[in-house]
Amino acid sequence: MTEGLNRPVVVLVEDDAGIAEMIEFNLQNEGYATRSFRDGKSLFKELAELPSVSLFILDLMLPDMDGFEICARLRKDSQLEWVPIMMLTARSAESDKVRGLEAGADDYLTKPFGIREFLARVQALIRRYRKLSSLRDQSQHEQILSGRGQQMGPGQLVDRGQLAGLGPLDSGELAADHPARPAAATTAERISSGSIVLDDTRHRVFKDGVELEMTHREYELLKFLMLHRGVAYSRDDLLNYVWGYEYSGETRTVDVHIRQLRRKIEEDDANPLLIETVRGRGYRFSEN
Repeated sequence: MTEGLNRPVVVLVEDDAGIAEMIEFNLQNEGYATRSFRDGKSLFKELAELPSVSLFILDLMLPDMDGFEICARLRKDSQLEWVPIMMLTARSAESDKVRGLEAGADDYLTKPFGIREFLARVQALIRRYRKLSSLRDQSQHEQILSGRGQQMGPGQLVDRGQLAGLGPLDSGELAADHPARPAAATTAERISSGSIVLDDTRHRVFKDGVELEMTHREYELLKFLMLHRGVAYSRDDLLNYVWGYEYSGETRTVDVHIRQLRRKIEEDDANPLLIETVRGRGYRFSEN
């Protein structure tokens, strides 16, 4: 492993020694510290001892557990749920991309790839993560000062509505036809719509009084839509406001998360009444 003071740490899981060496070489040339593992078992054996990680890069096809399984396990760790994950694979089938996004990956790059594109994606993911980390720290400090501070999971210390104030990573302004930015101060401790109740103080969602199991991003997407019900947002809007960065890759990730949410909150996800599709625009949460 190469380490340095204040250098972002990138963890790579890749069983092809040649590819791993090439990736590490280029990352180190860009100033990143790296740690490489050949399989998932060795990663999880040393995971607790690693320094603060800024990005995981996972090969899909690995000898013991595949990248999907590693990704899902990382996302279940409350200390790592915000850390971005990039998946690498020689398989370009859409079903594989969707499965990777459903497992919690933030980006998906198909081999062979250009090193400039790879490094640009790495930089964008880490930049987003640092901004989210800064917001979490700020939110925690403000909650303590206001007397609301308590032990919460990482995902509970920031209202992603605040991300609207950041704007995209690579441009200062959104396109003129985007909906108005939600107010950065928009918050709610409890939001309800019919049988659905979102309890933001406990980071939980209930349907007819029964708690629903949700990933962190599903929760944040639902919260954003419920806070701004009646307003239609495009996929790019949602990536910017909810994910917190201008995503240059698969906007399919929004569709995947919307589909997962509908399965959980709708009475009939094939005919959704809560999360509506607006033709030619995107998605909105029903005002009814």
